[in-house]
Amino acid sequence: MDPEDQIESLRQEIAHEYGVPPEIHSEDMIWRFLLNHRNHPTPEAALRHYFSDGAESARKLDGIVRNHLVDVASNRKVSILEFASGYGMVTRHLANLPSHQRLVACDIHQQAVDFIRGDLHQVAIMSRHIPEELDVGESFDVVFALSFFSHMPEATFTRWLEALFAAVNPGGILVFTTHGLASRVHFGDIKISENGFWFRPSSEQADIDPTEYGSALTTPAYVVGALAHVTGASLAEFRRGYWWRHQDAYVVSRSA
Repeated sequence: MDPEDQIESLRQEIAHEYGVPPEIHSEDMIWRFLLNHRNHPTPEAALRHYFSDGAESARKLDGIVRNHLVDVASNRKVSILEFASGYGMVTRHLANLPSHQRLVACDIHQQAVDFIRGDLHQVAIMSRHIPEELDVGESFDVVFALSFFSHMPEATFTRWLEALFAAVNPGGILVFTTHGLASRVHFGDIKISENGFWFRPSSEQADIDPTEYGSALTTPAYVVGALAHVTGASLAEFRRGYWWRHQDAYVVSRSA
């Protein structure tokens, strides 16, 4: 079998196992990273990681939603905004969550938004480069930003917290992750500032200004301090190294 046909066949097979659309965009940064990573010696290994990791992230968010918003007996459904969704590695799995009622993806790349709409058949909207210009048009029970704040410089970190929290319904939650102290092993010998912030203007996103989207590491104290500036925000839960065994997870509630 031709290698391309083999990858296509595997993609269909693995996606079917998870009950999600099999399409992967050729410009999907995460897919290209996995395909060329030394931990994935074959296309099949990269494919299995792509789908399994997306499913695991959706499962983790579902657990958080159930802990904070959904009484299993009530069978409540929630609306979800997935911010910085990329090309839908997680989006396709979030759409299958039993607790979800409405899902909207949001990304800065027009190609990603078009792909999620056309190939994954989910609602998707454009993000903005400036936090104060973000307008998602509605509010949500859950706003989810996976590995977004792990790239924000200090100049926009709190501003993005404010922008995303503004899209949370009363009684809802903002869920986000950061590079925490456990992430230091991925960046070498770095010096974290006294206020608990480190930033390097470089990332895998070659098409975004690295001073706008680079690599950031924050201590829990820094994040808690930033949240203190977000009106109405209350830290409901903190999980150290919860995502990928090194990114910290924060659950921030808006009072009802």
